[in-house]
Amino acid sequence: MSWWCSATGAAWTWQWRAYPGVWLFILLLAFGMWAWNRAGARAAGRAQRSVHPLFVGGLIVLWLSLDWPIGALGAGYLASIHMLQFLLMALVAPPMLLMGPSNDALALLEKPGVGRAIVRKFISPFPALVTFSVVVLATHLPTLVDALMATQPGSMAIDLLWIGAGLVFWFPVIRSVPHQPRFTHPVKMGYLILGMMFSPIMFGLVGFLVNATTPLYGVFELAPPIPGVHARDDHVLAGVMMSVGGMIIAFIAISVIFFRWTKESS
Repeated sequence: MSWWCSATGAAWTWQWRAYPGVWLFILLLAFGMWAWNRAGARAAGRAQRSVHPLFVGGLIVLWLSLDWPIGALGAGYLASIHMLQFLLMALVAPPMLLMGPSNDALALLEKPGVGRAIVRKFISPFPALVTFSVVVLATHLPTLVDALMATQPGSMAIDLLWIGAGLVFWFPVIRSVPHQPRFTHPVKMGYLILGMMFSPIMFGLVGFLVNATTPLYGVFELAPPIPGVHARDDHVLAGVMMSVGGMIIAFIAISVIFFRWTKESS
């Protein structure tokens, strides 16, 4: 039994498969948030608040994107589903997960310490944008993808990088960064436009996927075929999904920020 979704080279079937590593990961995330909020509440001398519903929604989105069938299809069969995973893990789930920590829990990041200082540095706007861009580029390089997706640890590494980069990228938009100037609403909108809608890295990847004469990723091109799906069309669809999906998510986020800005200004 496999513990994480990866390319197996076996013909695709719709028979359900268990991936206990995914379940354990989701449970650890839930427990980690509970423990963090508990520590924050104890440090502040207050009762621990209940978990935010959006955090639960973020866990569900992650579970659906990592587990069967999306996880298995995206790991070794379809580049388009692999791109759907990226959108869900890096752009949809992280802002929901970031609603999980309480203000008391986030206050723990303000205390001195090397580890906390490193975290504060990474979640600052400019380092966060650079980190996200580098991870997006590296985890979509054909050589790296073909090498990592063939093993369970490699496939897990890409998934965790997407989740981590998404959390870092969204943090200054969703929450306040300790010891940093306030990230105003107009700056947040510009940050999202630069990071998602007009990112040269994302546009470059989309261009390669859509315009390449042959599929970029061998792991998907050489995978056992799924009836009715051509590898070249699958790669083109992946590029379209990255472009359109990223813009839709950015537009929704920018719209929410804009309406909050106008409400606060009125």
